[in-house]
Amino acid sequence: SSLNLDNILKKPIAFILGPTASGKTDLAIEICDSVPAEIVSVDSVMVYEDCNIGSAKPSKNILEKYPHHLVDCIKPSSIFSVSDFYKSSLQLIDEIHSRDNLPIFVGGTMMYFRTLINGLDSLPARNDDYRLELEEVKKQNSDEYLYEMLVSIDSDYAATLNKSDYKRIIRALEVYKLTGESMTSLLGRVDKNFLLEKYNVKQLGILDEDRSILHKRIEKRLDTIINDGLLEEVKNLLDKYTIADNHPIRKSVNYKQAISFIKKEIDEDEFFNTALFATRQLAKRQITWMRSWENLEIFENKSAHKIKETVKRLVTSL
Repeated sequence: SSLNLDNILKKPIAFILGPTASGKTDLAIEICDSVPAEIVSVDSVMVYEDCNIGSAKPSKNILEKYPHHLVDCIKPSSIFSVSDFYKSSLQLIDEIHSRDNLPIFVGGTMMYFRTLINGLDSLPARNDDYRLELEEVKKQNSDEYLYEMLVSIDSDYAATLNKSDYKRIIRALEVYKLTGESMTSLLGRVDKNFLLEKYNVKQLGILDEDRSILHKRIEKRLDTIINDGLLEEVKNLLDKYTIADNHPIRKSVNYKQAISFIKKEIDEDEFFNTALFATRQLAKRQITWMRSWENLEIFENKSAHKIKETVKRLVTSL
């Protein structure tokens, strides 16, 4: 059919999605041994320097041998947004293709994957911390202060609003704060399914049908993470960087619990148990995302070698 011919002419991209601790990284590395490919990490914590243990980042020597894009690309004193991920990814796809390699996107941050497929027009969720901050700013300044703030970043959108329409003004400031994008550019952007139209995107998932196997792996990995020095790492992070209260690291699995333990809000047992519970919850959410994902071919963990075969076939169209 013409559709297949179409796909042969398009450059290929592979996605490998899976819940935490499902062995995605090892699989991607194995694929790189047999296919001209480059790995792009789809992980909202591995992007940060010095967040190594808690994010289960591949070791330094693995990263030297198999470079991962979007790992260690920003300091924890800054925030890496979904918008940053999206823009960096589009640029990386071009660069990797120009080297005649296959971009393999591997990870478990489903929101990142979804943005690649749906484009950036999904506006970010509200951020209550920042809203409170803006309320304060408004109290301490003139009534039109927030409007003036908006004019300075997005005069086109501001011109469409009434100066006392605080609800929309605050939303526009919030969107800018969270994405680094103006409301005008986000609303004007229609790149839904851009990726699927431009490239031959193969979306593959790795999953254990037996949840208890995954739970055992999660528990074993948490033991390793704690023994490898998670608490030292987090203490070092808090000493070395100013990490904002609304920073994603503070909410992410392992880091959130370690910070609570360091602040003496929980004891050692609670630290382990809350981290274990949070990781299981994360895996459960990831699996729910995967179950409802369109065009995702899901493979049992034990037949993950079939993913390798599928990816090999993709490379013939490079």
